[in-house]
Amino acid sequence: MTAKETVRLLPKPRALRLVPAPSGAQVRLPVPCGLAAWSDADDADIAIVLTRGEADLPTLEETVAQLPEPETLPEGRLVVVLGELRPSTSLTARLERWLGSTKARVPRALRTSALLARGYERLGAGKDQVGHDLAWGYVRSRPSPAP
Repeated sequence: MTAKETVRLLPKPRALRLVPAPSGAQVRLPVPCGLAAWSDADDADIAIVLTRGEADLPTLEETVAQLPEPETLPEGRLVVVLGELRPSTSLTARLERWLGSTKARVPRALRTSALLARGYERLGAGKDQVGHDLAWGYVRSRPSPAP
């Protein structure tokens, strides 16, 4: 699969809301999918920024716990899990950034496995046009009640 084919498979949200809500360093997270800014709208699709686990990278269980229950979201809602961990504001993290340490990346396999374990469907992963590493899934359609 070529880079152009990968870009065509990526979702094209009209707006993304960052979860958890941005504060401080999180506001500086780049917005993926070619969007200009994060949205505050309740009807926007959701982008999850994961937090560090007890070690460094979160485990599968810790990742699953950070994703919203699909039942709490509207049918068809897109949920994007960013590959970059939430920036830390600790003194150690600032020192690491000053020393030029690279940002921690959560493997795509871990993020898509967490989406699957949580019950999302139509999963995918890839990089957008500028290189943001993304994993995504959609909230399942709920069956209509039997008459």
